[in-house]
Amino acid sequence: MEEHEIRYFVIPMIVVFILGIATISGPTFPVFEFMIVGLIAVLIGTICGWLAVGIKLLVKLLQTWKEHRAVKKVIVISKR
Repeated sequence: MEEHEIRYFVIPMIVVFILGIATISGPTFPVFEFMIVGLIAVLIGTICGWLAVGIKLLVKLLQTWKEHRAVKKVIVISKR
């Protein structure tokens, strides 16, 4: 994984964390709610990050496969 791909993990995590903190309204268990919001933010960030990296790898794999297939066709045509 490249260094600039970390943004796919961090940005959703920060957004979910800020929105989660904004929704905490009850002063009953603020530390518990803060920890739950943090955990949910980490989980969402991890899921979004791995989805982005997976999609990027899938696109790269498909492009490589298409290039390999095109080269194979050119070789077959030139043998005739």
